[in-house]
Amino acid sequence: MRFLLVLLFAVAPVAAFAQADEDEAHRADRAQTQDLNRNVQRSVDQRNAADAAKLARYRKAQEDYQRRRDEWRRRVAACEEGDTRACAPR
Repeated sequence: MRFLLVLLFAVAPVAAFAQADEDEAHRADRAQTQDLNRNVQRSVDQRNAADAAKLARYRKAQEDYQRRRDEWRRRVAACEEGDTRACAPR
């Protein structure tokens, strides 16, 4: 029994030192992973902002197209009803 206690006390400091060294390695790895994640998030945010601008331009173009198409349809309907002014190309 004494032998086991002596052995335990002899090995415990080595194990504690190894754990402290491992913890330092894990902390460094975690810090590196967090830095990588921040960099990737920054890239994703920039991409999303660029995509939002593209989407806004697309929606504006769609609205302009819809407006011009609706105007064309009104002119065609008026021309078909006999309004010669609506038949002239613009």
